[in-house]
Amino acid sequence: MITRKILLFTWMLLTVCSLSACSGYDDESLTPEQPENPGSNDDSNEDKPTDPTPGSNGRYLVLFASRSGNTERMANEIREQLDCDLLEVEPEVAYDNDYNTMLTRAQEELAAIRQGNYPPVKTSLESFENYDMIFIGYPIWHGSMATPMQTFLYTHAEKLAGKQIALFASSGSSGISTSVSEARTLCPDAEFTETLHLTQNTLEQMESRITSWLDLLNVNNNNNNNEEDMQTNTLKLTVGNKTFTATLVENSSTQALKERLEQGSLSIQMSDYGDMEKVGSLGMSFPRNDQQTTTGPGDLILYQGNSFVIYYDSNSWSFTRLGKVDGVSTRTEMLELLGGKGDVTVTLSL
Repeated sequence: MITRKILLFTWMLLTVCSLSACSGYDDESLTPEQPENPGSNDDSNEDKPTDPTPGSNGRYLVLFASRSGNTERMANEIREQLDCDLLEVEPEVAYDNDYNTMLTRAQEELAAIRQGNYPPVKTSLESFENYDMIFIGYPIWHGSMATPMQTFLYTHAEKLAGKQIALFASSGSSGISTSVSEARTLCPDAEFTETLHLTQNTLEQMESRITSWLDLLNVNNNNNNNEEDMQTNTLKLTVGNKTFTATLVENSSTQALKERLEQGSLSIQMSDYGDMEKVGSLGMSFPRNDQQTTTGPGDLILYQGNSFVIYYDSNSWSFTRLGKVDGVSTRTEMLELLGGKGDVTVTLSL
């Protein structure tokens, strides 16, 4: 009896060992299975820049975030009119199709942003260097810029420094002013131009409104600079409802200024200094051709490569001469064109 039990136990032990070997639990078979799509779980792919959809005009980029599709329609219309590059900013996790669920999530994300916590997006761009102007579009949620675009601007603020940004937005009825303030806070070193805002009541006018807006920004779908405009030495200055002209001198500084104005008009906030001039930051640097110069009323000066100066009285210093306002010879005449003493916005264009 004991012998039969021993034989039975031995037979069971051999059977278990045999089954274990057949099931693949030996050391050589403990390699993990390969995923169906190799690399799909590779975290190193997350930080790779996203390539925009290219257009033939590489001077402009349209960036947009959209959920219902209204902002996307605006972005596509801008892209079609300019034939430029296009890139969608997408959240890491897509929003729910249910409108109320989406609004609840948006509210939570906006509250998190106010605490400094930005929701992740899966879109990034390595450089904006080749773009003259970036069009940035978004829907307005609870009065604020859609959170994916806020994240994108927050993470790309340094790369957008010095760049021209034109904001466009869609909403049911909310205004755009809060979102513009948010954009300026997120990208304090960028230069913001005129905005475009379409609501539920004006969305059907999208094509004509975008055309008018692009005309206002002085942008077009011509990828080559207009040689005639580049050769002109006439500068147009607008202060309030007054517009006057100046004749530019020939140097590398004015050439760079004209190249910049080919991209669109430039608005400068200017203040009085020393009871002789109005001065304002250009928001960028230009080549310097400094030499000892004695100024008079109407002289246009580049100071330290990054400040634009309009003199209404005389001074002597080493700086770069840009040109002179046409038909002005006295302090009174120049101050009248500038609207008198006090802060003003001067818009430059060709």
